[in-house]
Parts: sequence; C-alpha cells; structure tokens
Amino acid sequence: MITVMLLATVMTVVLSISFKSVTETQVTKLEEESQKALAVAESAIEAALKANTSITLSSISGLSGFDGTATLTTSTDVKFTTPNIEANGSYTFYLGNYNVSSKTMSDLPAQDYTICFENGSPDEPALEITLVKDSGVKKYVVDPNSPKKISNAPVNTPACNPDSTNYSYSIHIPSADVGADAKFLIIRVLYSPTRLFFTGGNNLLTPTILLPVQGRTITSQATSNTSLGVSKKVVLFQSYPQIPGEFFSTSF
Repeated sequence: MITVMLLATVMTVVLSISFKSVTETQVTKLEEESQKALAVAESAIEAALKANTSITLSSISGLSGFDGTATLTTSTDVKFTTPNIEANGSYTFYLGNYNVSSKTMSDLPAQDYTICFENGSPDEPALEITLVKDSGVKKYVVDPNSPKKISNAPVNTPACNPDSTNYSYSIHIPSADVGADAKFLIIRVLYSPTRLFFTGGNNLLTPTILLPVQGRTITSQATSNTSLGVSKKVVLFQSYPQIPGEFFSTSF
C-alpha cells in the first residue's frame, strides 16, 4: 500500500509538471502567433493605404502563413466626432469632396454647419474657427468662459445633446457664409482640450443632412493558417490631411 501511494504521488507530480509545461508552451505559441497576426494586420493597413484600395493578404509580397483582407471605405454620415483635441491644437474639417489620388477637391452645395464642443477644467475651451473659401477667409470665435477671455466672442453658446452625449456649447455657421466655394473649416481649440461634434443644419437630435467625407476607414483582419487559427482585426480611421492651425492663428 505504501509503495502504491508513493507511486501515485510521484505520478501526480510528474503529470502536473508535464501539464504545466505543455500549457505554458501552448500559451507561448498562442501569444507569439497573436503578435504575428497583429503585425500582419497592421502591415496590410499600410499596404491598403499605399494602394488606395482594398487588398487581400495574398497580394502582399513576401507574406505567407496568413489569410485575410484589408478593406478601405469612405462612407458618408450625418454626424462626425473628432478625437480629443489638446489646448492650442486644431482640426481641419473638409467642406468639399477631397480626392486622395489627385489631392484636389471639388465643391459641394452650401449648407449650414453646427459645431458642438465639451466643457473643460479649470477653464472652458474656446474655439477660433477659420472658414477657408476660394473667395476669401472668414473668422469666427466662441468663448463660453465667464468672464470672457475673447471680448468679441458671441454671448449665446447653446448646449447640444446628440446621441445622448452632452456637449455643453455650440456654434452655428450659416450656409450664407459657407457658400458653394468653401474648402475647409479649421478649428483651433484654446485654453482646454475638447472633442468636436459636427452636424449639418440645426437639427441636432435627429440630423439628416449628409456631411462631406472626412477620411478613410480601413478594416484589416489576419488569420493564421496553423492549427491555432489565431485571428486579429484592426480598424483605423485616417483623416484627410490636417492643415496646421498656426497658419491662420490669431493672438488674443
């Protein structure tokens, strides 16, 4: 009985060590393959952007062992939200149809635009907006700080709540100002960081006016051909070229 118990104990220890070793080896292989799949998916994004079209992984020279695609789309929407913009940073919003290949832009019919932005701390963000047109440049400022830091900023900065997201302030750019020859809205953020939310027209609760395309979305997925079959998916939004706000900056 003692011998049997000793053998059972030894077998248990050996099997536990063996199981742990096999598990660690599988986890290591899985992690290694996961990193490779991620790198392949990211490489496919670069290839799709360079080709300016959707591609399959098999079309990438020197790449083997993975299947998948990188799909490039330029869909339109009735709303657009920027990432967080730091104080003194800027964002270029396109008002025409931009052609990535020829780097040219065609005009669109004039429409109203509303720009919403969030509150900040310790100061509220203020916006300096530059409307760039073939016929000239027009400036807007909006400052919700109390007391105001920009003396000629408009008093009324109403809140807007699209998609149940609270944006404390907004400014409206009328179509009469925009015109049919408008190219960009360059928005410079002052004093505090914020996100910007764009819609066409005044209907912020249920916007229906399609906005100009602001960039390209690339969805890339790579799946390994091994028994593990690890798959990685990467989604990237690339905005159209951003114009430095310093080109049109004003000292307040």
